[in-house]
Amino acid sequence: MKRKTDDGMDYLREFPKMKKWINTCICCGKSGYNPSMPEVLTRNCGQGEFKTAGAQNIRKYFQKMSVNELGICEDCQRVQGKL
Repeated sequence: MKRKTDDGMDYLREFPKMKKWINTCICCGKSGYNPSMPEVLTRNCGQGEFKTAGAQNIRKYFQKMSVNELGICEDCQRVQGKL
């Protein structure tokens, strides 16, 4: 049985431009979407701007995850604070 994250990585391989909205922790390797991602993503095709299902799909496959300026997720920051 495939995991949700595997589907998410398959989606990113198919649409590599969407990787800009994904945060990956440098400590644990966990991935999630950037909380600052807009509700709706658009694409310009030369004939105008069109709404895409990109943001909806990213939210479907990944959880919200913020990282600090070093690229460390909140869970790892919490663990490092306890050490």
